[in-house]
Amino acid sequence: MKNLKYIVLSIIMLSATIGCVEDEMMTKDEPIVEGSVLKLNEIMSKDVNDAPDWIEVYNSGTTDMDISGYFLNDKATVGGYEIPSGTIISAGGFYLVDADESGESISSGGEDVGLFEPDGTIVDHTVTPDMSSNVGLTWAREIDGAGEWKISSPTPNSSNGSVANTAPFLDASSITEYTDVYAVSASDADGISSVKLVLIIGESVQSLDMALVDGEYKTSVPKANVGELVQYYVVATDNTGLKSYYPSNGTNEPAEFLVVGGLSELNFEGEIDGNRGNVTFTATPLYPEQVDELRLYYLLPGEQQDEDNGFDDKTKIVMTQNGDSWEAVVPALNIEGEVHYYIRVEYVDGTKTYYPMEEDGGDFNHDLGTTWPSYTVEAITYNDVVDTTITSTEGPLTSLTFPTNPTPGSDINLVLAYTSSEEITEARVYFAVGDEPEYIKANKVSGEDDATFTQTGVTINLKDVVTDGDELSLSETGAKVSFYVRISTDTAEYYYSNTGAMSLDDTPGGGTVDESDDFKDDPTLWNVYTVQ
Repeated sequence: MKNLKYIVLSIIMLSATIGCVEDEMMTKDEPIVEGSVLKLNEIMSKDVNDAPDWIEVYNSGTTDMDISGYFLNDKATVGGYEIPSGTIISAGGFYLVDADESGESISSGGEDVGLFEPDGTIVDHTVTPDMSSNVGLTWAREIDGAGEWKISSPTPNSSNGSVANTAPFLDASSITEYTDVYAVSASDADGISSVKLVLIIGESVQSLDMALVDGEYKTSVPKANVGELVQYYVVATDNTGLKSYYPSNGTNEPAEFLVVGGLSELNFEGEIDGNRGNVTFTATPLYPEQVDELRLYYLLPGEQQDEDNGFDDKTKIVMTQNGDSWEAVVPALNIEGEVHYYIRVEYVDGTKTYYPMEEDGGDFNHDLGTTWPSYTVEAITYNDVVDTTITSTEGPLTSLTFPTNPTPGSDINLVLAYTSSEEITEARVYFAVGDEPEYIKANKVSGEDDATFTQTGVTINLKDVVTDGDELSLSETGAKVSFYVRISTDTAEYYYSNTGAMSLDDTPGGGTVDESDDFKDDPTLWNVYTVQ
């Protein structure tokens, strides 16, 4: 003990000369109590299963001692945990307190630990070593209250001399087919000789040496084939030849898992906001070299999948391979709602795996669409027309009103109000969809088919649809819709646009019918709105 005293005092004096802060260190005025019967005896700084650290004090005397007000600290200075009033440590007995009670958590990388009298006099002191690779072991005196400190098997509240040679501590968890690097903790007071992972696949047995890396024993786990049953166990051997196993009876009852495959990653991305355009799925399966086919199944809004009750609306797409990933596209939609989907992976051995995983007790059932994951196709909104209301003093039309944000997929009602002494023979709306310079051919809705004439007005239904499958739908983001109105009477035709009304008689060159084509062929003169 004298040697320890001199070493501590020498360190303190040297620290003072290089400017260390005095109140953070013991000083020469704080001597270690000579001949004290109280000793730090054993310290746990890295227990198994994250159990709390603990400090043990030993009374080597022949009488009981009241240690009320003594301090235990994870520093070499007075302070830390004050032992509660009324605490008695019996002769030849032990006092142990864990970090949950004391708050003194000992760093597994090594730390000072001190025992102090109530007046601040240091009674005992030690520095724990790095215990990060010695999980479950303690820093303990070889003999209670005396002797050298060493790494030891734990003996909380009992004699250090009572410790027997035991098998290694082994802390391990299960392996799954998704485990790439497997890590366990193993330690022993006599040192670890080896840690091995034993894999059993069919008739094949592999014994893999696990290397100590950052305090854990680690190894890469070879990938098995889909459909194979993998059995395994871990064995840790100490330098005396004693062994520990995971599972505890691993040689006779190894742990196991079935390789079922599936997806390691799934992404989907819409080409436009709100998923109204094409939605591309990219699936990366486990064991791509063993894959035979990937399929994407989906249900559009309003469709159902429940074959037991007569519903089988799902659409199937065989996905296209691109390297180690497979892709498929759900076509653009013009309606809002949820699209439900799942992925099926089929391997060359015939094994079928689903995303999400279909397991006992899970929610997903590939035969029941309500259990499938989904993405939302958002509602479509439209910008207002340049002039939401057209007014004119020419011809029979007095106003035309375009509704704000019509409901996608439904009729868009253009309401025309007119007064005329002439008989209105026809009212039409012409519209085109697209961007300059190419406009889709004009579609029309005529009064003969879709308009209801009254003496005061007419409602014309502009369908939210384009007949040519290659053309841009009115429901797609960015669609530019241009339109104009034509009203025919017994004597004239009138064209209404965002520039006002123009009758045939007003057209350049004498008002011939052919010259009205200059207006018809220039959609920049028409009313315009765009889809958001």
